Amino acid sequence: MIADCRGDMGFMEAMVSMIAVSVVIGMYVALVATASAAAYSPLEDFDVDSLDADISDGVRVSESYLHMYLGSTDIRGLSVAVSIPYFDEDEGSFSVGDTDGDGFSKRYVRVLDYENGRSVPAVIEVAAFL
Repeated sequence: MIADCRGDMGFMEAMVSMIAVSVVIGMYVALVATASAAAYSPLEDFDVDSLDADISDGVRVSESYLHMYLGSTDIRGLSVAVSIPYFDEDEGSFSVGDTDGDGFSKRYVRVLDYENGRSVPAVIEVAAFL
């Protein structure tokens, strides 16, 4: 007697194969979704030079740009902190919108005008709250 070896899969084997393929495709879709979400930066179009940061008479920034940027994006709030390393000037903090919770932040270094025509480097940290 010769055994019948046609290679037909039964119902259970077909279901296991379908589930394995579905799991692999689901993991691939999840990987692609997390990679694209991690690459999103809410401050990608933020122009730090439009802040018009000024430190000559205390720390100031143009809050009109903050309001304009907040209105043109899908973020809830913005926070800006301007500090001058190794200077006695107080750090200037400005915020618009809802700044509760976790945020995405980015640091910029700009050379700003100070007293008597001197220029000093300033660290500008901008945080966006989604």
